[in-house]
Amino acid sequence: MKTIRNITRFTYEFTSFQGWRVTLCRNQVHFTRYFSDKQYGGEQAALEAALATRNHVLACLRQHPGDPEKAFEICRGEQQQTCYPRGLRPRKNVL
Repeated sequence: MKTIRNITRFTYEFTSFQGWRVTLCRNQVHFTRYFSDKQYGGEQAALEAALATRNHVLACLRQHPGDPEKAFEICRGEQQQTCYPRGLRPRKNVL
């Protein structure tokens, strides 16, 4: 498979996570987001979501070229609401 910039495939034999990780770094400020195959319904759908997120973050960086912290903060705020596929939400911790 061809290398995709800023996106890494995670497939581990002994863990339950399989998916993609988007990582961008500007001026020592990091943005990282994980996309699980299971959560997105397959490897291809998770990759498409990761690519869309990467492209969106890069667009935010172009809008705020001198302030990556602000760009990442904007993207994190948007991702809080939209990082899960329709109908799926993270589990709530039950005590």
